[in-house]
Amino acid sequence: TSKVSPKPQDDMAIDISEIDRPAEWEFLDYSHPSNAVMLILTPMGIVSHFAGWSGTVTFVLNFLCCIPLSCMMARVAQQVAHYTGDVIGGLITATVGNAAELILSCIALRKSRVDLVQASLVGSMLSSLVLMTGLVLLISGIQQKEHAFNSLAVSANSGLLLVGYMALSLPTLYVSLAPETSNDLQMSYAAAGALAIVYIQFLYYQTTTHSHLFTGRKYDTMPQMSLAMALMLLSVVSLVIMIHSELLVRNVEPMVHSAGFSERFVGAIILPVVGNAAEFFVAILAAMRNRLPLAIGVAFASCTQIAVFVVPFTVFVGWTSGIKMDLSFHPFEVVVLHLSVLLVAELLRGGTATWFQGSLLLATYSLLAFGFLYLPAMPLPFPPGQA
Repeated sequence: TSKVSPKPQDDMAIDISEIDRPAEWEFLDYSHPSNAVMLILTPMGIVSHFAGWSGTVTFVLNFLCCIPLSCMMARVAQQVAHYTGDVIGGLITATVGNAAELILSCIALRKSRVDLVQASLVGSMLSSLVLMTGLVLLISGIQQKEHAFNSLAVSANSGLLLVGYMALSLPTLYVSLAPETSNDLQMSYAAAGALAIVYIQFLYYQTTTHSHLFTGRKYDTMPQMSLAMALMLLSVVSLVIMIHSELLVRNVEPMVHSAGFSERFVGAIILPVVGNAAEFFVAILAAMRNRLPLAIGVAFASCTQIAVFVVPFTVFVGWTSGIKMDLSFHPFEVVVLHLSVLLVAELLRGGTATWFQGSLLLATYSLLAFGFLYLPAMPLPFPPGQA
């Protein structure tokens, strides 16, 4: 552990010069399991592409590379948050937590893989809301018979998610009722703009007027590295994730043909493992330490960030790139999003949780996975937006 020089008790400011520099390298110690896996897999994932290995092997290697990299980004973002205060620090942590999802979506958009992006966004929301919440409820419920948490925070997040899902539903419904329309893209832009405004309002609500409803915003421990070192690491890790994401997206099609999966199944069930790896790590660790309110907060925060930040961000990226990234999703995706948020809100509205609620959510996610596995690519009455 790092040693910090004594400070006067009335001085709560962080003096960077007093932090032992070895702590930075201790943070990056490659004997740590995730760092060791990253060190081994990263060169293998890159070599697999240039050496002409099979597309499936290249996909799997680069997929595995992104998981420890995402976790490292989350750890470094927490170090940055020590220096920026609660409001900016919370925003940085939440944004970096979805950095892998953002990078994957932007690269897939650049290759005009709109269906893959849409499925990945929906899958990330479902994995955070249903799978992550179910896992933390089950883990904490096994350790303790019953847990209490703040149901008001769950209610606020659930309401925000319903607004976000409505923004996804309206363009889908509009296209189904008027398939020959040319205004579907304009409606998607309007919905994305509304979601961006809602996101800003929610940040103010979460960090200022009602911050007492949310956990995980205070940083009472000393940082383990300097701000400059943390920012440099964020840049380097982001660049490496971009490289692996590029190779990942390039080899989706060979993976689909080899494994027999549909592209939407890969986007909705497999790719969210990369995008949500950091949040899963934090949430499960909190549940194992019997901190269920924090674990639920991480799950809802991840899903909310995707619904009202990542989704409109991808729409605006498509707009500026000349790619038709609209919010006309597959009708199955829109329906299961609404049903999922209603189910989770109903299970948690009492402010108490047991392992059985977690088991119900895990069973629900299994049904969703089977649904995506056998989902038709293009239902005729409700065509999703295509480039």
